[in-house]
Amino acid sequence: MHHCHGQAAISLLFFLFAGALFALPFARKPDAPAWGREDLTRNTGIARDFTLEQDITYAGEVIDAGFAGELRTLVEESSETYFGMRSDWLIDRGILEIDRLPAGRRAYETECSGCHGRIGDGAGPAATFLHPRPRNFRKGAYKFTTTSTGMRPKRSDLFGTITRGLAGSAMPSFRLLNEERRHDIVEYVRFLGMKGEFEHMLVTIATDEEELPDPEEYANLVADRWDPDKLISTFPGAPETPRTAESIARGRELYFDHSRANCVSCHGSEGKGDGAAVTGSMEVTNGFGEDVTVEGIYDDWGYRMFPRDFSSGVFRAGQEGKDLYITVATGIGGTPMGSFSGVLSPEEIWDLIHFVQSLGEGGGQ
Repeated sequence: MHHCHGQAAISLLFFLFAGALFALPFARKPDAPAWGREDLTRNTGIARDFTLEQDITYAGEVIDAGFAGELRTLVEESSETYFGMRSDWLIDRGILEIDRLPAGRRAYETECSGCHGRIGDGAGPAATFLHPRPRNFRKGAYKFTTTSTGMRPKRSDLFGTITRGLAGSAMPSFRLLNEERRHDIVEYVRFLGMKGEFEHMLVTIATDEEELPDPEEYANLVADRWDPDKLISTFPGAPETPRTAESIARGRELYFDHSRANCVSCHGSEGKGDGAAVTGSMEVTNGFGEDVTVEGIYDDWGYRMFPRDFSSGVFRAGQEGKDLYITVATGIGGTPMGSFSGVLSPEEIWDLIHFVQSLGEGGGQ
């Protein structure tokens, strides 16, 4: 009997120890961006549950200006006034389906917050272990949209990403989730984007101008950016041209042309994502005025990026030609991948797509 009790005690201790080891990584603080690791918010007192340290590059001169407390109050009160879930102002603007927000919040917290974070900052418990990092909805930059570069996504863009997932990343398809719940999540993500962008904008303007901004002015600016009536898709462009050997050859020339598409600089000569821009280093000035040497290329949040390996034949935004056309024509928000719609004609974009597709099939050499 005593022997059995001893074994049980040892088993229990082993279980607790193993559980602690398993939980330890999830207790770590998420990695800070490569550019600017210092937590400035603890010096300002401005960080609340809606504000992430990466959202606030709160410069020393603003602290010295003596209105850190006033700015905190302004952000808190203005965020609730203009972008609260029950905001009369937001209801009157008519840019959100307000009735979807409660269900959207519940579905988001169940399905999305583990990676994207409760406030949409891309810093959920799992984010530290994921590459690419989950999207931060609070900055107004979204990678895969049908809208022009710099514009916010349409509802259909977000719905498509949620439904389809992003191949080659930790973002799964939610095709089996009830369609209404997916629409609810879309609306809540739009809400988080507006709210976060507004809060971040107030702090940024105060930092740059060293005075408190007019919140209504910037609330209207954010609302205009997210107004569905002002978001226009760039696709369809030209209908797909025939995928011939000649088209692939023309696409290859564009791929290697440093004065035009210049895909080779990031994606490499074989399309493996190992171009000179990725493997080299450069001197930059970070957000704190410090000169630092960085290797590779980075997104707008300071995280290192690794361009798509075309030879895998897997494309995050979708496998069809029209999916690739949208990516090339509009660019990828928050990354060095810009829009080519003003550089290449629609026919040239199709040529480039045909060449890129051939790389995933073992061609293109």
